[in-house]
Amino acid sequence: MNPRQRRGVMLMILAALGAVAVFVSVLGYVGSVRAEVGTKVQVLRLKEAVPAYGRLDPGMVERVEMPRKWTPNTMLTDPGAVAGKVAPAPLVAGSYLQQGMLIDAPVLQPGQREIAIMIDAETGVAGKVRPGMVVDIYATFQQQSQQNQRSCASRIIRRALVIQIGAVTHERSGANNQALNAMVPITFALTAEDSVRLTYAEAFAGHVRLALIGGDRNDPVAKLGSICDMPGAR
Repeated sequence: MNPRQRRGVMLMILAALGAVAVFVSVLGYVGSVRAEVGTKVQVLRLKEAVPAYGRLDPGMVERVEMPRKWTPNTMLTDPGAVAGKVAPAPLVAGSYLQQGMLIDAPVLQPGQREIAIMIDAETGVAGKVRPGMVVDIYATFQQQSQQNQRSCASRIIRRALVIQIGAVTHERSGANNQALNAMVPITFALTAEDSVRLTYAEAFAGHVRLALIGGDRNDPVAKLGSICDMPGAR
């Protein structure tokens, strides 16, 4: 073996020793990181955005691993725990779910009906209404007779329970559909009689408005009658 070959062999040996040293150092670093991080647990992360008061289902979340030492005990881990829940505030995709971020969706009482109508987002106080609130529902009508036409108003439903708020949409109205109105679907839990009243108002009323209720449950407004021929809410 000539000197040039011996130098080549020495360089190959040095390179191999260097590779072994790097490999050992990497293994040591990985081991130290694992020792520092510790064991991992699976938590729930949203795969898609959820609007305020939108319902969740297990298909909207995924399980991801996080170090246990950096994971609060309040983190949700079971996809079944989100079924039927709603988010009281908007949640972006990628959010990690914790206790308190979700609430139970309102449920119907025996005999109640779930019914939704479109409410004007600007004049119907829809921006202030939240699921779980109770509102009065008012409607205005145009009544015609052989002598004249007159406008009237009625509180058609008293203390209607709001159970869901939908996304705002835009509808065109007026001459040549030039007016663009922002509308939002609001779902109520109503008795059978009140659901008929609401359906009638949606079909024939000029406007349907919501009124937020404040103060005592036995407010004197409860005695206010209708100024329409249609019977008012009791």
